[in-house]
Amino acid sequence: MMQLSGHIARGLVSALLLAASVGVGTVLAQPSTSATLTFAFTDCVGPAGTPSSFEAVKQPGNAAAMHLTDGSGNFIVTGAVDMATGVTLFDTPGMARNGLPLISCDSVHPVTNRAARVSGFLTPVGSARQPDATTNG
Repeated sequence: MMQLSGHIARGLVSALLLAASVGVGTVLAQPSTSATLTFAFTDCVGPAGTPSSFEAVKQPGNAAAMHLTDGSGNFIVTGAVDMATGVTLFDTPGMARNGLPLISCDSVHPVTNRAARVSGFLTPVGSARQPDATTNG
């Protein structure tokens, strides 16, 4: 395996960190393929700052993370209840006791037209902790 000198290695790491930080800006989450689903969330309630409504996109499948269409962050869905029957469609174990500030909204699935009360949490863009250069992380 090839080893780099300390100077070259530090330069390479600095360049990679700079390149990664350049892509941290806001990107609008427009549908990327014809299969992308756009969900409208309305009548939202939750902690202070909870929007009353928003839209988010995701690819079809079981993934719970959706990108907000205004580019401000993500909505991580943790549970859903069918509004017509009251049946729990899914519920992420442990979410009721982990202390995260959850929101809940009404949404209609864009393919099945099933109305559900959906719960989850919003994560803002850039919310991941970045290393602090003055403390080395």
